[in-house]
Amino acid sequence: MPSQLTAGQAFEADQLSSTGLNKNTTVLRPTSEQVNSATFKAMVGDASYTPGGQLTGTIFDSTDNGYLEIKGGSSPLDTSYQLRLQTYFSVVNNEPYTIMTSRPITSGFQQYLDFWGVNVAPPAAK
Repeated sequence: MPSQLTAGQAFEADQLSSTGLNKNTTVLRPTSEQVNSATFKAMVGDASYTPGGQLTGTIFDSTDNGYLEIKGGSSPLDTSYQLRLQTYFSVVNNEPYTIMTSRPITSGFQQYLDFWGVNVAPPAAK
């Protein structure tokens, strides 16, 4: 397992523990109808598929108080299919979405997040 992945998993577990939130394991996967919608195409772009042909889904780190994604590290955080898909689910499910991160966010991606009402927060203090 790459060291960045191991470090990211440790950071995520530490942040969930610090905030008293539960780890989510439920996969949200778009439907065929959703990926063909104008909203999906505008927010996410073209659908992504798994090697087995299933629509690619996402797992939020926690869903206790809205949707939460935890991103550690120091490299700039830029748009990704996962984060756009999570933003999409936040909007269509009318759930608040927070990205808790120690990473700087690129200006273009910050504009996208601001437009869709995504909250960006620093990591929880220890």
